[in-house]
Amino acid sequence: MGRPSSSSYQRANSFAANDIPIGAQQSLLHGSSSMSPSLEHQTHAGPPPTPPSHNNSIQNMPSPQPHSATPQQDSGKQGPYPNDIEMQNRSASPYYHPQQHQQQQAYPPHPQQQPMYYNNMYPQHPQHPQQPMFVQAAPVDIYTGHPLKRALLGPVRRAIFSQLSALAMLGVMIYELVRNWQLTGSVIQTQPNFNVMIGPSFSVLVNLGAKFTPCIRSLPGVTMSTQYAQCFGPTDTCTLAEMCGFPSSTTNVIPDQAYRFVTPIFMHVGIVHFLLNMLTHLRLGVDLERSLGMPRYVLLYMGSGIWGYVLSGLLSNENTASMGCSGALFGLIGYMFIDVLVNWKIIQHPWRELISLLISTIISLVIGLLPGIDNIVHLGGFVTGLVMGLLIAPTRPMATKNVQFLTWVLRVLALAMLIVMFVVGIKQFYDSPDPSKICPDCKYLSCLPVNGWCDDNRAGF
Repeated sequence: MGRPSSSSYQRANSFAANDIPIGAQQSLLHGSSSMSPSLEHQTHAGPPPTPPSHNNSIQNMPSPQPHSATPQQDSGKQGPYPNDIEMQNRSASPYYHPQQHQQQQAYPPHPQQQPMYYNNMYPQHPQHPQQPMFVQAAPVDIYTGHPLKRALLGPVRRAIFSQLSALAMLGVMIYELVRNWQLTGSVIQTQPNFNVMIGPSFSVLVNLGAKFTPCIRSLPGVTMSTQYAQCFGPTDTCTLAEMCGFPSSTTNVIPDQAYRFVTPIFMHVGIVHFLLNMLTHLRLGVDLERSLGMPRYVLLYMGSGIWGYVLSGLLSNENTASMGCSGALFGLIGYMFIDVLVNWKIIQHPWRELISLLISTIISLVIGLLPGIDNIVHLGGFVTGLVMGLLIAPTRPMATKNVQFLTWVLRVLALAMLIVMFVVGIKQFYDSPDPSKICPDCKYLSCLPVNGWCDDNRAGF
């Protein structure tokens, strides 16, 4: 009931809706006659307390009989209080208290106190402020839509490329050990130095397809007949042609094994190196492929790995052999930075995710300064992953038109930047007289100038 105007108010012997128990309200609404005696008795028992704002207008009205503070003996009435409304069923209003009723006004009801009431009738259990009530959402099937579209753009149920490439790397690792046994008589390198990664020797890895600049392009002072000591055995020597796998009769052929920018992605220095990379390849890689779909994931993975080895060919020592999928994995990490920034508003703890990624990346790059690790491959893969993320990252859910427009602008710029990176990098690698002279001090990105670490020109990963 609304509040009365200044010129009228509710009669003293009438009742507000909240003064009548719920059972009585329902009986009146249904026309039941069982409540009539109770209402008649209450009408002659006296009016309820009058509101303070109308004391001057109703001074001559008889004051209501106050309720006693304690229940009286039952005198045959169903209610324990003499002035209460008699109810046929006490359970109709289990929350009706005489003291609260005495304090209520007969006019518009004041706001209800806690606990909260559902529709102002049924009290609900108060909810603790630190224990919010969560409604479990129904599971959503994300694998809906046209199968061809999902196969191209994701999400997909199975990470086919990640699984098949892992099997391929395992097969290559086994073949490396077999080939090392064929050429040196030992499954792993033990002489003159022990391969701590439990794998083949430097020369065997080069022979199988590791990134080795003299096998890819000609260098000043290096020919096919250049001799290398400790080739396949502690006392053996071999020519560049033999180590790179060119025919033994080749003497004046220009080295052109450009496939060595690709094959190192599937090779590893040893079993330990292979297992460490598989921890990331089969966890982060599988999750990203299922989210992005195979085409976009292959573009990210292979693009990061290839350009990492192109950058290594430009900046690393010319006699360093590199292999491993670490550059591609760093590309996945670079993509994750873009993914966190794109979905910043829907990630539960974005700062935590960003800081975690940043710390893990810094630690990995610092470890790359140790001897025998080609950290330039890692840096190249990471940069490629950042740029590739701008190109292939899905648009943020429920993005505005301005955000969508900005996303496409960034994609066009990222595509142009990738083209420039590959074209300029590869062209500079082949056109420069000596790629290692482009940035001589860049070798310190991959080593620390202590104990001759930067002079170690053997296998890197």
